[in-house]
Amino acid sequence: MTTQTEARAAFRASLDGRVLEPSDPEYDAARAVWNGMIDRRPRLIVEAASVDDVGRTIALARETGLPLAIRGGGHNVAGKGTVDDGIVLDLGGLNAVDVDADARL
Repeated sequence: MTTQTEARAAFRASLDGRVLEPSDPEYDAARAVWNGMIDRRPRLIVEAASVDDVGRTIALARETGLPLAIRGGGHNVAGKGTVDDGIVLDLGGLNAVDVDADARL
């Protein structure tokens, strides 16, 4: 049987980006959004660094049943890019596009 600690470690190891939890020193800065009146405390913040990170994070939310909030830039005035006691998938690091003109991809 896998413990929660082992499952979190395996999830972290599977990502190119980073995962922040409330015990991490960078957590408070990472959970902040543009509207300072919004003060939510997600269980996990996943700072995606690849498309695979996105898929793995969505799969984790499905498996655990935790609510999932998608943060694009963190500027939604209503705070829709964050959630209490769930997972925030931060897409801020995905800010480039690779184009293969020959393959038209």
